[in-house]
Amino acid sequence: MQHQWAESLARPVSGWLSLPYERWNDFGESFWLRRASVTFDVFWGVEANVKVLVKVYYEDGTCDHYLAHTDPFDTQWDRHRRATRDIFIRTESRHQGRATCVKFAYIIHQHGRSIPSQQEYILMDGPDLHGYGERHRSMSGQWSTPNGYRTSELDAGTLQRDVDWINTRPESLHLIPKFTKGQTWHPYHPKRYIHDHIDKVVWKKRVDPHGLHAIKVCVDCIDDGDFCNHLIHAHHQGVLVQVIVDWRKMTLTNSHNYLRLKRSGIELIGDICTTRDPMAEVATDMHNKFIIFDNEDCIVGSFNITFDQWGANWESGMTFHSQGMCRLLDNIFQSVRGGVIQRYGIDPYSRFNLLYTFGRTAMLNGLYYRPHHAILAEINRARHSIDLCLFLIGELRGEHGDSVIDALLHAHYRGVRVRAIFNGHLAWQGDIRKPRTMDEEFRRPLLPALQRLKEGGVGLHLVYGVYDQRVPYSPIHSKQCVIDGHIVLDGSFNWYNTSVLSHDLLLVVNDHQVARHYLDEAQQILNTFRVFYLH
Repeated sequence: MQHQWAESLARPVSGWLSLPYERWNDFGESFWLRRASVTFDVFWGVEANVKVLVKVYYEDGTCDHYLAHTDPFDTQWDRHRRATRDIFIRTESRHQGRATCVKFAYIIHQHGRSIPSQQEYILMDGPDLHGYGERHRSMSGQWSTPNGYRTSELDAGTLQRDVDWINTRPESLHLIPKFTKGQTWHPYHPKRYIHDHIDKVVWKKRVDPHGLHAIKVCVDCIDDGDFCNHLIHAHHQGVLVQVIVDWRKMTLTNSHNYLRLKRSGIELIGDICTTRDPMAEVATDMHNKFIIFDNEDCIVGSFNITFDQWGANWESGMTFHSQGMCRLLDNIFQSVRGGVIQRYGIDPYSRFNLLYTFGRTAMLNGLYYRPHHAILAEINRARHSIDLCLFLIGELRGEHGDSVIDALLHAHYRGVRVRAIFNGHLAWQGDIRKPRTMDEEFRRPLLPALQRLKEGGVGLHLVYGVYDQRVPYSPIHSKQCVIDGHIVLDGSFNWYNTSVLSHDLLLVVNDHQVARHYLDEAQQILNTFRVFYLH
């Protein structure tokens, strides 16, 4: 029973809708969008956060769900105002028809718990959405309806015990490295693991029909026919299926995969992760890539579930058979879904750490330790070797303006062997979608970060596919690094500042055997593909 509603702490005041504007996706398809925002009066100090669940209804009866974030302004000690960052409304869809109404509910974060609004409110209706010109609307309770969306939090004490148990008994993780090797049919490819574990959850639901059995997906993009079909099958068998993706991937697309998920009744939420921070090199996004299978098994990696389209990519990740690891991931999942992420302590020198860009993983001094901190710290501690295999790299900066490029150069200067393998096509400046010959490719200037490494004496291994293509192609999508032959960094976190401001994960594993697999993978990449060495 809900004892408090968000309306007792904040009230929506006004809504705004922009003029229509045109936007294109990565495949050159055009979409017409309108920006929107909601302003709130908050009757508490600035520590009370507000998240907004946006619901866009269409003519075919489907509803797109988005989660938007807010920023404070006009702050006082006991009250302030908040406004959403960007909300993007697709007013007409090829398959869903015209948008008929936009509604919203909201969630207050206070004292480590999330409080939902009792009602959901109309932001804009059909005439507003399809009329020309900006629209402004004063918020009221007229035509509001009950809000059924609920968030939840995990117990911080349980999470702390999980972390302590894992680091005293790392074998309890049952960690297995996964490498795609560009072969979706390979028995060790993560696709096989994912589908086997969906089947496992379905089987458990059949054996225990009255129990709660769930699949929780938090992946940037899941535009894969086999995966979506299997999720829908699990949903029809009574499995709770919850999916969070980046808002662009489910909005700026005409894919039938997302459409079928929306029509199936599965909870599908697009997180609108935007920022006004000038440090971001490109647009931020919900870039996590993990799946939890019934709080018992899970997978984390560099790969989107887009094996239909990008099956030739070489990616990496890890699987776990551990309830504790699943709870640590669920803490992140519930926070992305709108709940409050729970705080627990970690030791940067421990055998295993799961780090999240908006996590509350605290060191003994009380400061939070997040992915970019770990990357810089591990490079600065390196004694013998650093083996990088990265999709891309930029001037990733720490708390004091220190750069990962500076850290790599300093390591090189103090005698650490640095082997740097990169996606060749993304190593250069310019439009990556433009057709080029390989001669034209190498006439482009290097990215500034890579140019600095090259000029500092760090050799660059630029990897390309075996055959020339109209648009040059490199299969490397990994975000992996091995330090001193025993510390592995992997996950969804790209090594540039945009990742610090996006939803991203980094795994830090101190294990010689795991590291050996990653070093073998890097060597296989160098042995398999065309590699252009710049020094």
